[in-house]
Amino acid sequence: MNKPINVHAIIKKGELIYSKRLKARLEKKYFGKIVAIDPDTGDYFLGDTILEAVKKGRKKHPETVFHSIRVGYPAAHWIREPR
Repeated sequence: MNKPINVHAIIKKGELIYSKRLKARLEKKYFGKIVAIDPDTGDYFLGDTILEAVKKGRKKHPETVFHSIRVGYPAAHWIREPR
């Protein structure tokens, strides 16, 4: 049986890894790309989409639930109100 996923812990760890270890380095070269972060190992994978970044990550960590961030932005996606 799979263990339950603690979404809040994944977000907290992913945000911490990004802000402390990855942000300065990635924003210089990969602004606008998606980064999928393994919250347990700190490994990260880049792509143009969340799917692309996570697929790269799954090759190394097939069971991981990744935290995804758009490099240089506060969120990976946003929804615009219709005009």
